[in-house]
Amino acid sequence: MAKTVEEKFKKLDEIEHCLLRPGRYIGSVSPHTAETYVVDTINDKMVSKEITWCPALIKVFDEVISNSVDHSKTDEGKHVSVIKVELSKETGEISVYDDGGIVVKKHKEHDQWVPEMIFELRAGSNFNDEDDSMLTGQNGEGAALTSIFSKEFHVRTADGKNQFDQTHLENSRKKSEPKVKSSDKNFTKITWTPDYEKFGLKSLDQGNYDKLVKRVYDVAGCNPKLKVYLNGSRITIKSFEDYVKFYTEEFIYEENDSWRIAVAHSDDGFEHVSFVNGTETTIGGNHIDYVGLQVWNKLREYFNKKHKVDIKPSQMKEHMKLFIDCDIIKPRYSSQTKEDLITEPKNFGTSVEISDKFINKIVKSNIIQSVLDWVAAKEYAEQMKSLKSLNKDAEKTNPSRVEKFADALEKRDRQKCVLFLTEGDSAAKAVLAGKGKNPFIGSFPLRGKPLNVREKDLSKIIANEEIKKIMIITGLKIGEKVTSLAQIRFGKIAFTTDADVDGAHISGLLLNFFTHFWPELLDLGVLSVFRTPLVKVFMKDKTLEFFNEREFHTWEETEGKKIKTWKHKFYKGLGTSTSAEFKQYFENMDKHLFHILASGKDDLDAIDLAFNSERADDRKVWLETPAEQLV
Repeated sequence: MAKTVEEKFKKLDEIEHCLLRPGRYIGSVSPHTAETYVVDTINDKMVSKEITWCPALIKVFDEVISNSVDHSKTDEGKHVSVIKVELSKETGEISVYDDGGIVVKKHKEHDQWVPEMIFELRAGSNFNDEDDSMLTGQNGEGAALTSIFSKEFHVRTADGKNQFDQTHLENSRKKSEPKVKSSDKNFTKITWTPDYEKFGLKSLDQGNYDKLVKRVYDVAGCNPKLKVYLNGSRITIKSFEDYVKFYTEEFIYEENDSWRIAVAHSDDGFEHVSFVNGTETTIGGNHIDYVGLQVWNKLREYFNKKHKVDIKPSQMKEHMKLFIDCDIIKPRYSSQTKEDLITEPKNFGTSVEISDKFINKIVKSNIIQSVLDWVAAKEYAEQMKSLKSLNKDAEKTNPSRVEKFADALEKRDRQKCVLFLTEGDSAAKAVLAGKGKNPFIGSFPLRGKPLNVREKDLSKIIANEEIKKIMIITGLKIGEKVTSLAQIRFGKIAFTTDADVDGAHISGLLLNFFTHFWPELLDLGVLSVFRTPLVKVFMKDKTLEFFNEREFHTWEETEGKKIKTWKHKFYKGLGTSTSAEFKQYFENMDKHLFHILASGKDDLDAIDLAFNSERADDRKVWLETPAEQLV
């Protein structure tokens, strides 16, 4: 059935429109659940916790307390020094008191008492756009909205001559007759009971109570000249810097007459706590970018000059918390809820220039290391993405097709298998000859010295055939952490090189390769050095093995002089040992296989120090340091 014209078209009065479309005036009346800051009143700090609250309820409270703050900033309210807030979870009643006072006079044009008129929509004292106002209220709605969304709203004020009392009922539709009497006091006290049903609530629950308490602390933090009380107890915050301490103990702070700014480190991405003329801008706005870009651009110059990396402001900010309390003339917001400042910086009417001293303090803070760690992680991730192309090549190739690779014959219990990476073909042949029918030994001869993978040229790593072959043989994959020996084809990998400088360098480069991509192999006990004797002493009934000349000469000068007949042989390289001798080595594997162990980050850093070309200066100091000082 078609609607009549009267049913289709409606004309609402102002109160009806506010109640029907609350989002237009006071924000969302739906419950909002999120991680947010609340006050730990016992320990005097802000804590982040998940709560549920109604943004609109907090907004109508803010309209009243902002009136008190605004009044303290006017010439007629310069005597205001106290704000007292009472919150009752039992009754749901809220009150805000200040020692100011609204002028108790009748407005000649409208024939209304001023304290009655200003709590109606479209009324107030902030309509003169020529004034350089730094007040919150501007649209003539403010506390009138608090009255509209209340079951009862009581106004009591005195201007030093007269006192005014009036009660608004039924969402401001009914008002009692004003009561005016003489008084020598100055104060304003607004007491109201919100119409909780309009906010989807039954009463003042804990989540909304916590948010209201937080807002009172905000007022104290942004207005240190005011004495702010909550439920009879004073909130002692001496400055905005003192307020920032509720969030963190470590921060850098700077201020001028109109701007108070702090920067701290953040582990959870960019975060801001910001206020414009005492009103919290939870969304943010142009004041955030105005200050932030000064900080981030100056730090960008520092990183470019000092660390040779270009970090965009959008990346830099992710490591910081920014605290701002600023005074702006005639601020404009994206909505009546005043959460997002849209005033352009050129129209702020005030300014701040971040000093070099402030930046230098940030440079010395843990923020810088956090950014550098992020850069390193980003570079590493990009490297891994490029290097993972090696995995595809390795997966496509059968290990048996790798030239000169002799696989262990054991198929099932591969964790018992040992891969000997040898220095050259001759050593590999000696390993093959000595293993005999041992099914747990595999070998692969290295061609020259392995690539130093800590160099930045990824194209060399990707194109290196030796690295590809090692990955095919072992089953290791770049970017894939080894959590179990079942992931790889050998339980142990033994570096088998000559006992000379070149051999030590090859073993070092192999260690560098494996620990750079898979440091966990050290904890799993996979990496070893296979050592053969440098000197053998042959006696009638036994043979002695020495792994370095010092040990041999010590024996020679002591025990050797006591024995009449013995001879010795120097083994210049792995190829000097016969197949029979290699067989003996394998039969005494525990004597010749030395596991490489790491005691923590310091050991891994030592490997990086030795092979990272960007640490040449550090390496020079290390090489010139006496050995006894390195222990």
